[in-house]
Amino acid sequence: MSEPASLYARFTLSHEQYEAFMNSAPARPSAFADWQSWFDRREMSGGNRVPPEILADLDAVSVADVIKAWRADAWTGTPPIEYDEIRRTLRIAMLQASENYHEMLRLLAPLRGAARFNEPGADDFVVILDFLWGDGDINAYLRFGDGASRFDEACAPEHLDEARGYLREALDYLQSRAG
Repeated sequence: MSEPASLYARFTLSHEQYEAFMNSAPARPSAFADWQSWFDRREMSGGNRVPPEILADLDAVSVADVIKAWRADAWTGTPPIEYDEIRRTLRIAMLQASENYHEMLRLLAPLRGAARFNEPGADDFVVILDFLWGDGDINAYLRFGDGASRFDEACAPEHLDEARGYLREALDYLQSRAG
């Protein structure tokens, strides 16, 4: 049995950009043409084709609604989403995102919409990795720049270190609240 991977995202946004992103309609999976190339590099049971039905639009009205739903789901281990206005940084951690690539696609699509709002030249990214279970596999790594997001096969070491550090903080936070 496989175990769920963890998700970490970091975006550089002014307060106005943050508000605009949160109030925007979630990016639709069908808005991105590179899902199949990502699937092609993965080993998965049941075939590596992107089923058309998972490219359907999301039901949420805004990104804030999507994140609210994530936070309400105790399974994901999603601590509070952190926006630091001084550093202009939005960070999202999800300890148990998914073990299923189809579900990962549905998690990544609304986050990819941040590319329209993030600071030009920022070194922003989203990574889904095996954090809790120890082997460190990277399931997805997206880089953001020039108003777009793109899959990259090799995760920058500094991004991996940042993700692991923040996920560890999220795990510590959740464990402190459980005690």
